[in-house]
Amino acid sequence: MAAKFSIKTTSSFFLVLCLTVILFFSLRCFSADPDPLQDICVADFNSTIRVNGYPCKPVSQVTSDDFFFSGLINEASTDNPYGFGRKPGDVTYFPGLNTQGLMVSGVDLAPGGIIPLHVHPRASESNYIIKGEVLFGFITTTDVLYAKVMKPGEVSIIPRGLVHFAANVGPKKAFLLAIFNSQNPGFADIPTNLFASNPTIPNDILAKNFRVDEKIIAIIKTNIKTTSSFFLVLGLTVVLFFSLPCFSADPDPLQDICVADLNSTITVNGFPCKPVSQVTSNDFFFSGLMNGASTDNPDGQGVSRGDVTTFPGLNTQGLAVNRVDLARGGIIPLHVHPRASQSNFILEGEVLFGFITTTDVLYAKVLKPGELSIIPRGLVHFAANVGPQKAVVLAFFNSQRPGTAQIPRNLFGSNPAIPNDILAKNFRVDEKIITIIKSKFGNVTNAQDS
Repeated sequence: MAAKFSIKTTSSFFLVLCLTVILFFSLRCFSADPDPLQDICVADFNSTIRVNGYPCKPVSQVTSDDFFFSGLINEASTDNPYGFGRKPGDVTYFPGLNTQGLMVSGVDLAPGGIIPLHVHPRASESNYIIKGEVLFGFITTTDVLYAKVMKPGEVSIIPRGLVHFAANVGPKKAFLLAIFNSQNPGFADIPTNLFASNPTIPNDILAKNFRVDEKIIAIIKTNIKTTSSFFLVLGLTVVLFFSLPCFSADPDPLQDICVADLNSTITVNGFPCKPVSQVTSNDFFFSGLMNGASTDNPDGQGVSRGDVTTFPGLNTQGLAVNRVDLARGGIIPLHVHPRASQSNFILEGEVLFGFITTTDVLYAKVLKPGELSIIPRGLVHFAANVGPQKAVVLAFFNSQRPGTAQIPRNLFGSNPAIPNDILAKNFRVDEKIITIIKSKFGNVTNAQDS
């Protein structure tokens, strides 16, 4: 009897302990950066130790100056092709931000100036207008454009990892504050990413993506190179320390299973759980990747989705698996997954994979059957079948629903459309070329968010 009593008492203790631990770690998932474990951790830029962020400066060396920053007082130069100046207030300039999950930058826009199309892979963004009239817009993974002209005192929100832009549409200079929920959100300028990476993306792959002749790609590349050095400097101010909140893209589960109730009218971050009485073994097994999807389309790619919308047992499990079939010469267009990192396993064929960092460096390699690749979350990437036969790829994600924002369709097939003059300024070409590219995407239907 004593032994039984001891075990029961111990088990209730561990039940409480486990619930406490689960609750603690689940609460850590509501910010872009990991929560701090101490009051202060001023960045030590001289340390040779590499961590996710920066090591802490010894407390004996910390002063009040570490927590105050005057770098946003003066205007930034807008003497560049975009008429855009940025005064960064991230951790590399303001060391007291280290581990605090927050930063503020100042942005100056000359009349007619733009903040080029870009993404922040590690943060959501809010913008507060100090002066001027600024058009803000972002594009969802279903290619819907949300845009509005903002005036002084108004605030916008840009979800993490989505392509967005801004343009000064007023008669005078504009100034705004950009607030991020990360000490180092990253800045990937889309035009420079695509057309001025190092090494460069091959012209034939870009031509297939944008469905134009390679001569047009060459024109854009020539013009973008004239501005790439400006954004290389800007990108280098945002040091790359990729931080996946809670070590996965999705919040950790709070129970063993939560099979998605796809018919529920309740909206939550993910899907509500189906009643356990209705759960069957079939919810946890999926045969939808056995057969390949049709590749009879301009990209020569077919995707069989194994995310939560087709495989409801994945709900809250932070994982998805897709099958991608590529016809000979087919491509996976330039795109981003705002909510997941991605690993690719080659089943058949020879596939060129590439991704571009926020400093416009292209990492690319041809993979053969049995080989793996990793694509960091939120970065622009692509793939192309470079072999003589069909290729098959398994794509793994650390999210039940990673999202896919296809860059060409995002930019040239959004609804409503991004104005031609803004796109022309971004890609440094005449509006006639923008019209040509848009015509290639005018009849593209919006894909389901995935």
